[in-house]
Amino acid sequence: MRLRHIIPSLLVLAACSTQVPDTSLALDNTPNIFPDYTDVTVPSNIAPLNFRIQENADRFITVMSAGAEKMVTRGDKVIIPANKWNRLKEHGTVSVQVYAFSNGSWSGYKPFSFTISDEIDPYISYRIIMPSIESYERLSINQRDLTSFKEKTIYANQMVQDASNGQCINCHHYRNYTTHNMQFHARQFKGGTIMVIDGELRKVNLKTDSTISAGVYPAWHPTHDYIAYSTNKTHQSIRSIDHNRVEVADEESDLILYDIRNNSVSIIENDSSQFECFPSWSPDGRMLYYVSAYYDAPFGEKRKDQVFINSKDIKYDLYCKPFDPDTRTWGESVLLYDCSAQGMSATLPRVSPDGRMLLFSMAPYGVFHIWHRESDLWMMDLKDNSVRKLDEINSPEVESYHSWSSNGKWVIFSTRREDGAYTRLYIAHFEKDGSFSKPFALPQRNPDFNKSFLYSYNIPEFMKEPVHISPQQFASFISNIDATPSSYESKRGK
Repeated sequence: MRLRHIIPSLLVLAACSTQVPDTSLALDNTPNIFPDYTDVTVPSNIAPLNFRIQENADRFITVMSAGAEKMVTRGDKVIIPANKWNRLKEHGTVSVQVYAFSNGSWSGYKPFSFTISDEIDPYISYRIIMPSIESYERLSINQRDLTSFKEKTIYANQMVQDASNGQCINCHHYRNYTTHNMQFHARQFKGGTIMVIDGELRKVNLKTDSTISAGVYPAWHPTHDYIAYSTNKTHQSIRSIDHNRVEVADEESDLILYDIRNNSVSIIENDSSQFECFPSWSPDGRMLYYVSAYYDAPFGEKRKDQVFINSKDIKYDLYCKPFDPDTRTWGESVLLYDCSAQGMSATLPRVSPDGRMLLFSMAPYGVFHIWHRESDLWMMDLKDNSVRKLDEINSPEVESYHSWSSNGKWVIFSTRREDGAYTRLYIAHFEKDGSFSKPFALPQRNPDFNKSFLYSYNIPEFMKEPVHISPQQFASFISNIDATPSSYESKRGK
């Protein structure tokens, strides 16, 4: 009886073997795969690039080779074991050949390759959120180990909120890519800015009688105990006929400096005719970059409505402002790039770790480009102030929030290029000639993951290490500790 069961199994294995075809018709195109990992440059410590072959055929054989290493898989879903992947990567270039069996014969697609390059920071963190036109009742800040597929929650709002008391969490940020100094905001119920200062938890309220709001978009000073924030009165509008369905705009916005040790805030910029936003420090902490738009309109009940009526005319320029961290004094702001003169609007300036390149996104108007399909990534060379659009990275859909790795060799950014609806994370290598390699999607254990995941990735940040405080510790602290009010200093410097 056992023999009768074994023989059919052997026949099935023989019919579906992973033997590489001896002969095949050579095709002149690479296979259509998802995610598109054809001819990409990837970090030496990245997780396996699992993918699905999206071609019509009866059977598939995929051969990966590097040096003396070879891996052969069967089927349209290519899953690479971690130990095999690590051995393949050691050789610098991994060649991939896909064969398809159809109509009684084999065809071989044009081979493609994975080029193995510099290491990347081993961790990233991001917010997981449904599109805000649907809900923000379930969202979390998560961390992902880039060397594997391990993902953990840093904190989730449903751990504290209840049916009658909602909570939003956003704007996680780290000092110099390390997590013993970090922060995020818990809005509404049990709200406050949650900080980790040298490993110790703190909850503060940065709103004072002299500022628009609590701190919103943060930039942690690289060498001193300061955090620059924008303060914002922000509103959202849903549009029924515009191809950009959502518009988020500021009714007011300024820049403040938070002194961590003194628990005090002071003004950086608060021109009533300007919308100053999204501060970002140079690596030496002696220059603050930000964006600002001119908007001179009366304050009052109709101002918010007027902002949305005029939203396509509000365009943000790039500015920089010198800073002496020892004396906490500021120089005069300088217009760095006049985007509005070109009919464009910039947001999210981020300086490379060597201080040379300024990465930002640009669209025809506004500052919340995650909702603007025309948004693209641009880069300024701060050595000669030349600016170019990053055509090698951009797509017809949204490119928005972006971050540099700590070694300046990689950028991660959010994009809606896959379906136009959900933001996904893509990574690109910064080449020696100042260009970027072809972006590749954040690897997933299941290559079909992005097609069925109904949440967006938001605010990707690189980290050298994971967050060591548990979600339960954060939740208990947020629930049981009241926010400490910060004080206001009228002088801009000491």
